[in-house]
Amino acid sequence: MSSGALSGIVTLLFFTVLGDLLSDVLSLPVPGSVMGLILLVIYLQLSGGVSESLDKVSQFCIRYLAVLFIPGCVGIFFLSDLLLQQWLPITLAMLVATPVSLVLTAVLLQWLLKRFAGGENHHG
Repeated sequence: MSSGALSGIVTLLFFTVLGDLLSDVLSLPVPGSVMGLILLVIYLQLSGGVSESLDKVSQFCIRYLAVLFIPGCVGIFFLSDLLLQQWLPITLAMLVATPVSLVLTAVLLQWLLKRFAGGENHHG
């Protein structure tokens, strides 16, 4: 493993652990991994972008992301009785949560695009 890849892995692990610590210490209703991602995005904005080592490690992780879903799929197989009992709330949650998250993501993206486009006009 090259030192560049190691640097990227250490960066990801640092923000994961930092997010977990902050979430636990401050008793935040946000999972530590999400808090770590938020902190990583803030760091990347302040530092001016993604380093080559972090980019390589991130691309590697994304390439094999589907493997991480296998345990969840196997778990669902073993919980089929529970799924049959709770099919209505699960279906409603999926049918409501998916469109709501898509709409909120789209609204946030539009707001960010307007904000950054407006900011460039003031500085340029």
